Amino acid sequence: MPEESVLTPEVRALIGSEAAPLHVRVTPRLVQRAIETYQLRPRAMGDGDPVPGMVVVALQSEAEMVAPPDLLPNSLLIGNEVDFERPLRMGEELVVVSRLADIRERLGGRFGYSVYVRTENEFREPGGAVVARAAQTMMYYDASSERGGDGDE
Repeated sequence: MPEESVLTPEVRALIGSEAAPLHVRVTPRLVQRAIETYQLRPRAMGDGDPVPGMVVVALQSEAEMVAPPDLLPNSLLIGNEVDFERPLRMGEELVVVSRLADIRERLGGRFGYSVYVRTENEFREPGGAVVARAAQTMMYYDASSERGGDGDE
């Protein structure tokens, strides 16, 4: 466990920071990636047709994400949330902005001292209407501080 909190004023100042807006497009390649990754039932889709919502995860991989601070050596995805205002459509272009929404720490527990970082991505039509929001929470920890652990991973 660190001698003191790794959440310095400089780290806390990162909360609310945003990446530059980036244009992404719902393409057949991204739809296919989501279908294969999440074992969805494939179906024929043309321009303007609704696509599976999980395509938003593939769109995130195309976006410029806010990089979390490098505070601890190990990481674990602990949560994904997605909220849709309307279905995504094949061929549409969206503007995505990634924001570092929160950073907090936890003392103790199974993983010992850990830091939780929540990032949020907002997908908008070029005119500004929100289409979807996606959030991801990552836990960062040092395996050597695990309760009862000897540092082995």
